[in-house]
Amino acid sequence: MRWLPAARSSRWWLWAGISSLTATLLLWLIRFVLMEQTFTGVYAFRFLLLGTGLSFLFGFFGWLGARKLALCSTAGLAAGLIGMAVYSRDMTGWEDLISILVFMELIAAGFAVGLIVEVIYLVIRLRKK
Repeated sequence: MRWLPAARSSRWWLWAGISSLTATLLLWLIRFVLMEQTFTGVYAFRFLLLGTGLSFLFGFFGWLGARKLALCSTAGLAAGLIGMAVYSRDMTGWEDLISILVFMELIAAGFAVGLIVEVIYLVIRLRKK
């Protein structure tokens, strides 16, 4: 994973910026195009805050040195967006709530996997010493 930026690298903020732009646009696309909801500035702003907040949080973890946590969390964000798009098809009433729940669960799963991977790498590094 040499392609990941090093800890304390400014490239993490570029990573977070691109991730936040992509996540926000996909959230808007899912909500307002795929789910055919009317565009509301309040909801658009909330999805902007959600996408940007999550992306910069994961970028901050990477900047601190938890590179695998940032990678797994970003993968969980991507999986959550895919899951949200899949579950929002053919809406009959509950799919909008189910899709956001699936989105949050997959983000949490990516974060948990990232934490486990970071702990495993920490144990391996400490055992080598």
